[in-house]
Amino acid sequence: MESVSAFEVIKPGVHSLIQDLGRFGYQHLGITPGGPADLHAYLWANKILSNSSNMASIEIHYGLMTLKVLVDTKIAICGAEFGVTINNKPVFNWQTHHVKAGDLIQYGGAKAGKCGYLAILGGLQTEKCHQSRSTVIRDELSQVTSTPVYQGQYLPISIRQRTETITAELPTEVSVPRHYIPNYSAPLILGLLPCYQWLLFTSKQQHQLLSNKYQISTQANRMGYQLIGDMITDLPTALTSEGIALGSVQLPANGLPIILLQDRQTIGGYPKAGVISALDCGKLSQRQQGSEITFRLVNPLVSRYKMQAFKHFFDF
Repeated sequence: MESVSAFEVIKPGVHSLIQDLGRFGYQHLGITPGGPADLHAYLWANKILSNSSNMASIEIHYGLMTLKVLVDTKIAICGAEFGVTINNKPVFNWQTHHVKAGDLIQYGGAKAGKCGYLAILGGLQTEKCHQSRSTVIRDELSQVTSTPVYQGQYLPISIRQRTETITAELPTEVSVPRHYIPNYSAPLILGLLPCYQWLLFTSKQQHQLLSNKYQISTQANRMGYQLIGDMITDLPTALTSEGIALGSVQLPANGLPIILLQDRQTIGGYPKAGVISALDCGKLSQRQQGSEITFRLVNPLVSRYKMQAFKHFFDF
């Protein structure tokens, strides 16, 4: 597919990555799925552009990114609140925006939340590796898919999509309905789905995990979030390594939970209390250091129904 540059990266920001839904079917080779840290915000950015759910977007962590627009097109901004401006004029979050060649899109620092998404009509057409454009730095699959967005980089879209954008009429901007916009500053309760190793923990240890109030530590990134709080003692010893699911809640010897996320290792041997859902993983990824976290047990059938409804709504 022929492409044309849509953006020039003037400032890459603190940590900006290209993400689509992820790289699946390769964990047996030690390849991490990757994908968007916050599935909810990522999918809304594509939905309000009428993109398919797997269109590659820019995932912006902590902000401070500047892009120069090189073609007339349409973008969507969703996720964390960064105080985005276009040509120094503030623009709304959770909304589409028409942009023209020469425009400057600038991100401030994160005011609420931690990561945001900038989607473009038709999706970015960066290099694919193992059927995905997602950036996973630690896997080093290719230069493009293991490198964050960098200064001077040109980000392409398809020529066909550019032509359709230029010839289309410019309708009213589309916004995400207010009741779908989350509050990233609220205390977060994570729904825990116990796994078979839950029974390895004593009733006292189970109660501690569910009653403790944790905070997010400085060790929090796309691989996983280390929580801090009252330590759980006398935990089971390390087990035989096995595959690690998204949202796994590990309890290492120090007694402080680690929740594993999109760029997690593919196998591990720490005892696991269970998993949190992909939707809760997204909520967690939007919380900054020091945010309060608690766990509660949830019904697996209810959790599965919510995820099925979510997938149906976003058609993926």
